[in-house]
Amino acid sequence: MEQKENLRELLAQGRLKPHKATAQGIGKLFAVVERDLVDAKVEGISLDRRFTIAYNVALQAGRALLAAEGYRTSGQAHHATIFQALRNLLGQEHHHLLDYMDDCRSKRNLAEYMGTEIASKQETEELIEEAQSFADLARSLIRRNYPHLLV
Repeated sequence: MEQKENLRELLAQGRLKPHKATAQGIGKLFAVVERDLVDAKVEGISLDRRFTIAYNVALQAGRALLAAEGYRTSGQAHHATIFQALRNLLGQEHHHLLDYMDDCRSKRNLAEYMGTEIASKQETEELIEEAQSFADLARSLIRRNYPHLLV
C-alpha cells in the first residue's frame, strides 16, 4: 500500500506522468545503453567522464523500465525521480542496487558540474559493472512482463 501511495505522490507532484511505451522507444533507450557501455570502457578518456557515461547506462535502463511500467518523468529532478519511482515498482531485493545508483547520481552531479578528479578508477569500474547488471535486470523484467516492448 505504501508503495502505491508514493507513486501517487510523485504523480500528484507532477514528477511522474502516465506514459504508453512503444517497442521503438524502448529500443532506442537500450541502444543508448549499449553504446554507453562501450564508451564507458574506453581507457583514453577521463575517469570522471567514464563515470558519468556509466551512470547514463543505468539512467537510460531505468527510463526504459519506468516507461514499460507506464510512466515517464516530468518537471525537475528527473534522475532522482527515476530511481525513487523504481524503488516503488521493484521488489525490496533490488533496493540496494537502486540506492547505489542514487548515490552514483550524486557523485555524477559533482563530476559533471563541480570539478575534476571526482571519480576513482575503482569507483568507475564498479559503476560500469553495476550499470551493466542494472541494464540486464531492466531488460529481463521488461522481457518477462512486457515482451511486446522488446523486439
